[in-house]
Amino acid sequence: MHEQFRRPARQLPDRPDTFFAFVAGLYAAALLSPFVVIGLGAWVTGDAGGLYIGLLVAITVITGLSSWGVSRWHGLPERLGATPLAWGLALLPVLVLVGHFAFVAHMNAAGTDGAAVAGFLLALPGMLVGIGLVTMARNRYSAALVDEDAVECEWKAGWPEPQRQRMQYASIAGMLLLVGAMAVDALWNVDWLFTVAQFLFAPAIVLGNLGQQRTYRATPVGLERRYPASRYVYGWDDFESYAVTDETIVVRWRAWWRPAIRCARADLDDEDAVVDALAAHLQRA
Repeated sequence: MHEQFRRPARQLPDRPDTFFAFVAGLYAAALLSPFVVIGLGAWVTGDAGGLYIGLLVAITVITGLSSWGVSRWHGLPERLGATPLAWGLALLPVLVLVGHFAFVAHMNAAGTDGAAVAGFLLALPGMLVGIGLVTMARNRYSAALVDEDAVECEWKAGWPEPQRQRMQYASIAGMLLLVGAMAVDALWNVDWLFTVAQFLFAPAIVLGNLGQQRTYRATPVGLERRYPASRYVYGWDDFESYAVTDETIVVRWRAWWRPAIRCARADLDDEDAVVDALAAHLQRA
């Protein structure tokens, strides 16, 4: 998706840090522990207490061994963060969950129902840990890619205030519709309305975050955009041009389907410095 992420990082640490290794170990445990419970239920015991203890032991052992292995894998976070395909780690727990149920159905042994429950309960945490793991990897790759001493310009800006407010109003409207649907379902038992309204939750969250202020940095390797918990570096080749309008500095992507980056001029402390930094790498439209 981003050409810059397929290039080698500027520098790679000797080994992943302890926290990254621990999160990677938790991710491996969320994926693999239910299979251990399947084996226990099929060939050792179908007792619920025994399976529960087996699950705890499996999570502990797999987390520990995986964390140790990851901690010795030189440059793993940066290499993982270098490819957008890493986001597949967030979806892998769903596929593994399907495998859990298929395996349990095929074995048809006593105690495997508990394994299916364990797989189901660990699937959502596995997705969340996977998202966190990929975000951490992208952050570490960005840190390795960008030379802090070579940063050309840094600024913080969002969309112009009227546009930001429209997105927030749309987000609030979506949330109110969801709450209204929940009330209707509770009073008149209209299940389908609540089910449909649940699909408004994610878009409402996204709309509420659109246009909010972000921190940008122009660097020799690309344009960095920072969020509260993540950072991404996009190569200059990913962009087509920039333009300056009455209210906004617009940076357009080469990909037609990607919404342009918009920075309200009113948010900028040094507009000339921002324009000069963009002009050094992009053509003005």
